[in-house]
Amino acid sequence: MSNTVVADDAVAKAAAAVSRDHYVDHPRLGRVPQVTAQVAIERDLRRLDIQPGQRVLELGTGTGLTGGLLAELVGAEGHVVSIDIAPDLTQRAATLHDERGVSNLTLLCRDGHRGAPEHGPYDVIVAWCTPTHIPQAWIDQAAPGGLVSTPIYLAEVARAVGHVRATVNTAGDLVDPRLGQAVYVDMGEEINTTLGVPLFYIDAEDRADNGDRAWVSVAWRGRYEGHDPAATLAMLRRPDHHTEPVPLGDTEEQRALAWRDFRSYSAARDAAHPVSSLTYFGTSGTTWESGIGFSSGNNAALLMADGHLRANKPDSPALTKLRDYYESWQDAGRPGLDDLTATLHQTATGWQVRTALQD
Repeated sequence: MSNTVVADDAVAKAAAAVSRDHYVDHPRLGRVPQVTAQVAIERDLRRLDIQPGQRVLELGTGTGLTGGLLAELVGAEGHVVSIDIAPDLTQRAATLHDERGVSNLTLLCRDGHRGAPEHGPYDVIVAWCTPTHIPQAWIDQAAPGGLVSTPIYLAEVARAVGHVRATVNTAGDLVDPRLGQAVYVDMGEEINTTLGVPLFYIDAEDRADNGDRAWVSVAWRGRYEGHDPAATLAMLRRPDHHTEPVPLGDTEEQRALAWRDFRSYSAARDAAHPVSSLTYFGTSGTTWESGIGFSSGNNAALLMADGHLRANKPDSPALTKLRDYYESWQDAGRPGLDDLTATLHQTATGWQVRTALQD
């Protein structure tokens, strides 16, 4: 089930009242390294259905634009607490908010996993950065009936992310999870200085002198004695690896959407196995590549985002499995994240979100 909320035009009115350029491309302070598209921001704000007078906890101050929009939505009777781990971003946002006369917003510089209990409880907790799990601190700081909306890791491999919206009930449990699409930077316990490279679940990595990086993430880490993720990375980087094209789409946009949906489908289907063999591969620098598939340490196969299969050899068992997943996904009508079911699992530190294929 999609987590889109049918809302009135409050978000559109807020967007008209809050200048994007003021926060994103300020004439004196300039731009920040990463800027979220306006359409994605407005989509995720509509998932929240913010009401005047609410208290909102925002994780990920960023440019300050989203905080400005939230402050507009809650109005003078409401309040927004915005957290970012990077002091330069919180200081920049403070200047920009002051210039606009925003008085119903508090900025804090700290690890977002902790939240801000001194300012709670909150009616809405919204994150613009991706944790591996929903911290228990957020749940503890939510008011009964409060909403938690965040990008989230859906499997223990890099980049296996989506979005979840869920409610904190009167017993303090997280319930009614609804899935949707969203991709934001990872939420770390320290500042991320390597934009474009995941913070979590990297199991082997190559770094070149010119700054190029290649890495692999494997869900089977530590489970097979003698199987080294570095060997998987080496297999996938060999110049003589096997490749074959697959029809993901006719345009770059079609291929990107299809690859994203296959990634979600694979994570959900593989989650049913006792030990997942899900594998993610990426590069950054001179070339940027992304691939999702399966490996064991002895074999590896990926569906690359540009629309081809890559494997260590033509008869690789990993390639056989990948072809089976691809064909089943095709036969099922290419389901994606909106066609999956979310499940919540409480742990000692919070709540994991996982996906499953719908019956």
